[in-house]
Amino acid sequence: MKKTSLASLAVVLIMAMSLSPGAAKQGPGKELDALRAKIRSAFGADLPPLPVPSNNPQTQDKIRLGEALFFDPNLSNCGTIACASCHVPELGFSDEQQISDGCGGATGRRNSNTVYNTAYVSHMFWDGRVQTLEEQALGPVVDGAEMANTWDNVIAYLSTGIQPVSRKEFPEAKKYYQLFFQSVFGGEINSTTVTKAIAAYERTAVSFDSPYDRWVKGDDNALTAEQKKGLAVFFGRGNCAACHMPPNFTDSDFHNTAVPNAGFETPEKFAHNGEICGGIPKDVDPGRGEVGFFRSSCSDLGKFKTPTLRNVELSMPYMHNGKFATLGKALSHYEELAKGKIKPLVGTLDPRLAKGIMQIGGGGGSKDDLKNIVEFLKALTGTQVQSPAAGVAPPALK
Repeated sequence: MKKTSLASLAVVLIMAMSLSPGAAKQGPGKELDALRAKIRSAFGADLPPLPVPSNNPQTQDKIRLGEALFFDPNLSNCGTIACASCHVPELGFSDEQQISDGCGGATGRRNSNTVYNTAYVSHMFWDGRVQTLEEQALGPVVDGAEMANTWDNVIAYLSTGIQPVSRKEFPEAKKYYQLFFQSVFGGEINSTTVTKAIAAYERTAVSFDSPYDRWVKGDDNALTAEQKKGLAVFFGRGNCAACHMPPNFTDSDFHNTAVPNAGFETPEKFAHNGEICGGIPKDVDPGRGEVGFFRSSCSDLGKFKTPTLRNVELSMPYMHNGKFATLGKALSHYEELAKGKIKPLVGTLDPRLAKGIMQIGGGGGSKDDLKNIVEFLKALTGTQVQSPAAGVAPPALK
């Protein structure tokens, strides 16, 4: 809480400075210089050192093993769905769908989260129900709407090269896993070693060196004129940085942003709604309010994790349910919030989104705000991870 409060205070200081009449009188160039100095003072100009748990240190062999596991569809019951089926590096570690396809025609109920810079966040999934990448990697394997498998099946396949459901043999994958599990974990193959390897690979998905990063380090030519205007609104009257703060452009917290249903929400997808806050509508995503120890409380209803904005232009569609196909449409939602025209389906709107607090577009801002903010968000596109040449496929030694 202390860290979040200090960061929020820093945002307030940035906003106050960016709207300062004294700075404005010096012209837009001087005003941006002052804003840059405040950003550097409050948040720095670099990402912090990569957080790595002491019980799962990074090694090159572990990362290679994790990549192989991430792209191997034989970890699924059907043999066609890999982690990388829903988290495609070239698509911002998403898959361009509102909700992803799982085995047997099943579908999920939330948009595929980006993997970029998740090494820096404190909670995983849209509702934050787990706190480490290792824990996160456990779930999709056994989720009926995703890989629909069992860990016994996964371990059997990794040990023998035989996919237990299809009975197909993959001798090259067997050789690969024997070599790398021996090198990394002394030959131990279980859910713990598998998820440690996947998490090690995911920690390499770090995006930096974007045009914004070069600008904040002093390169005035790194941003276009439109991006600079968008940046000024983002850190100023738009109040965007209150939740999307540098350097990772997230506060790792949870907020109710009144996102409408996307059209696929059915009672079957939200079976626990009757247990939450005395009972809520059956076709509404309760967000963090669904997490077991929050169900009796109403305070977390409709709250979802603030996603990073690093490489955000690559990871369409947007929001927890993929409601908005483009960044422009997502920002139009915030414009309507700024006008005071939208209310949450459940829970209470975050006070930072109340009318008069956030001023963009027709909600107390200027007509070009949305266009300029979109251009600024594109300036957060930085370094990217590439899929292996074979794509989604079992590994083979080369």
